[in-house]
Amino acid sequence: MALGHVGVVGGGVNGLCIAWELAKRGWDVQLFERGHCLAQTSSASTKLLHGGLRYLEQGHLALVAESLRERASWLREVPQHAHWLPLLLPIYRQQHRPAWQWRAGLGLYDGLALGRLPGFARWLRPDQVLELYPQLSTEGLKGAWQFWDGQMDEQALGWWVLDQAQRAGVEIHEGCDVREVTTKGELTVQTSANGITSNHAFAWVVNACGPWAVDLLERSEIPSSVQLDLVRGSHLLVPPSPALALPKHGLFVEVPSSRRIAFLLPYKGELLVGTTEEAQSLNEPVRVSEAEQKQLLGVLEHYLPAWLSMAQQQGRWFSGLRPIIVRSRADLSSASREADVQRDGRLLSVFGGKWTTARSLAEQLVNRAPFNGQP
Repeated sequence: MALGHVGVVGGGVNGLCIAWELAKRGWDVQLFERGHCLAQTSSASTKLLHGGLRYLEQGHLALVAESLRERASWLREVPQHAHWLPLLLPIYRQQHRPAWQWRAGLGLYDGLALGRLPGFARWLRPDQVLELYPQLSTEGLKGAWQFWDGQMDEQALGWWVLDQAQRAGVEIHEGCDVREVTTKGELTVQTSANGITSNHAFAWVVNACGPWAVDLLERSEIPSSVQLDLVRGSHLLVPPSPALALPKHGLFVEVPSSRRIAFLLPYKGELLVGTTEEAQSLNEPVRVSEAEQKQLLGVLEHYLPAWLSMAQQQGRWFSGLRPIIVRSRADLSSASREADVQRDGRLLSVFGGKWTTARSLAEQLVNRAPFNGQP
């Protein structure tokens, strides 16, 4: 017998993992998605399963440690859709962060992984770097750190999660826009196919709408205790050419004239360049701006100039929203990829989070009241 009925709003990876975890624990779960599952934020990432090396600089050690544990779980349990990826962190004479800072950060990064690695970070001389990455710009190159992170086939891994949720008994409703929620566990749903509106009642409702979580609360006249910054992350995909062999290593680099970080990664036979972090609102289209195109092409020209022409001729762009919790508007450095939960009666709203920690977030939610039997 099911423990009770739960409605989950949002068909991104967080919503699917929450629904899956609830179903595994014996709850009867229905999930409502406005469009198609995994078609928004969960489909527009940098395709990495990673701890977030740069989050160490911000002091988010707990988030990094959790992410590294989850990285190992995905790679171990779903090897058909996720694999280890060697990365190079090149060190140049002119850069914003000193070499010792990267050395210390990588030591901590590997330490927090608790041995769940194919190898530890190691220093490579310039000649060794160019053996692995002959296209890399050599001007001012002092060497590089080689380290490891995880990469996923994002679409395949997302569909694997969706399949697991359905196998566990989750009932998926796509094309169903939840217009309003209440603190009594009620939903008002509009079906996109015919515009018909219907009302549903559950023992509990989970608002897992990602970037739209606060918007749903506002439409429902429920105050939100969490402030979200909506950030647009844009990427560039570049096909190789006969003269450009796709390297097996990824690059973790500083954006020229900035402290921001960018990735240049092999992904499904192409070179993936990303990501940007630009402010975005819900009422404007999510698309790559001219400034973002200039920034990513600048990264490519700086580190892999041989790829620039192909990028300009045949590069493809994509962009997605990310919800980032801001603890203080006066201190934007407090922005975090961590998650938070707000409870209002029979409604639980989930804010923030990232792809790598989606299952961990689901477990934490289901282990707490009211799903653990406590009031």
